[in-house]
Amino acid sequence: MFALQSEPEKLRGSYASAVKEFKRIEAELGRALDALAAARAGDCPGDITRTRLAARDAERASGAAWEACEIARRAYWNRRAADLEAQLAAEAVPQLVQLAAFQRFAGLPAIPAEHLLRHHLLIAPLAHTGPDDDVSADPLASPQLDRADDEI
Repeated sequence: MFALQSEPEKLRGSYASAVKEFKRIEAELGRALDALAAARAGDCPGDITRTRLAARDAERASGAAWEACEIARRAYWNRRAADLEAQLAAEAVPQLVQLAAFQRFAGLPAIPAEHLLRHHLLIAPLAHTGPDDDVSADPLASPQLDRADDEI
């Protein structure tokens, strides 16, 4: 039978597809920029205009593909954050309510949950929270788009 994909898995797949398409389009941009450089090295002004327009179109397509990657990347991490926030609310809030009740039963002063959490977050060692995923935590680098900024 078919296993249903979770929302993060679907978003991870969307990101992977967007990256694959971006890499293909970025390679086309590289070829267009190489053709522009060759035309500029030649003696025919008509070639320069034609190849510059082609390079500009390739840059626009590459920029749109990069933007699609960025939208997919952000959607994935946004979903992961929302899922973790829901899990935190489901698990931590009842425990914090129970802790406040126990403090009240013991005759202790009630410590607001935000103070308690702030205290523990400050004394807890900060763990490395780098992504262990196939989805980049940072936007994709695009040397060809950078190159296009300079050359077109």
